[in-house]
Amino acid sequence: MILRRIAVLVPFAIGAVTVAAAFAADVPSSSNYAYATNGIKDHIAGGSGSEWKLLLDESNLGGKELEMVEVTLPPGTTVGTHMHGSLEVIYVLSGTYEHEVNGRRYSLTPGMVGIVRPGDQVRHLVPKSGPAKLLIIWAPGGEANRILGHAKGAEVHALDAIGTAK
Repeated sequence: MILRRIAVLVPFAIGAVTVAAAFAADVPSSSNYAYATNGIKDHIAGGSGSEWKLLLDESNLGGKELEMVEVTLPPGTTVGTHMHGSLEVIYVLSGTYEHEVNGRRYSLTPGMVGIVRPGDQVRHLVPKSGPAKLLIIWAPGGEANRILGHAKGAEVHALDAIGTAK
């Protein structure tokens, strides 16, 4: 019985090691790669009272695969219809967030995910009942710079190997 279990588990273990090695080979060797981060820039003031935190971009990811921001949108926010050049994945952390994609409106609450594909027509809305806090991922990267441009914000300190700010 034990030999049979080992015979079944060995192929899985070999497969897992092979997959892990493949991922390890893709990890950037750049000294800018962050294995843990508090982000890059915080308290970035956006239009209409929004506040942004840039978490990941090429500077700490080591590549242009994606960008990640945390944004708090005040009650009553409406962002007019626009398009993105990247896939936009929106995860609702708190509050209620609505977006209209290609004419269809979706209401999202904490734990829900909204998806906008490149070329989709999207409009972002936050009800007047309270702010919405979102985690947004763009893949590939490039949207953060387009949206935030050279907006000023507080630099975030890098983390050391045990997760404390340097």
